Amino acid sequence: MRQGLRGVLFLGLLAILLAACSSSDDDKIEGGQKYYFLESLAQVETGGRQLQSAGLDQQSLTAALANLDQGLKLAFQVERKFLDELDLRLGKNYQRYFIKGVEDYRIGIEAGDEAQQREGLRLLSQWAEFWQAERAAIQSKLNPD
Repeated sequence: MRQGLRGVLFLGLLAILLAACSSSDDDKIEGGQKYYFLESLAQVETGGRQLQSAGLDQQSLTAALANLDQGLKLAFQVERKFLDELDLRLGKNYQRYFIKGVEDYRIGIEAGDEAQQREGLRLLSQWAEFWQAERAAIQSKLNPD
């Protein structure tokens, strides 16, 4: 009887430990996703502001493009599932307007294609409309404190 009780207690303890580890891993993943999402927005915004500077020299252009590239790299790390948990429209809009807009704009700059740059800016403008309307609600879910 004691052997059976020890087995049950051991299995119960093992289940509790696994649940605790799983929750911690989920928190780390969610924290990473939060970082990728928010930092991608910040990097692209910084790059965009740098590109709007008057008298942009080659060094400033290179730094601005590096920020856009870094933001895009981070954006590709964000999982759609994470975004959809925050807002059902977020994942679709992030992919369709933010990522695609940055890609089009960045490629347009590199290729000297003004039409592609304008298309990227049009998509980013649509992202900005969505983000402006939903930002507070989404950020309150990201930072419930």
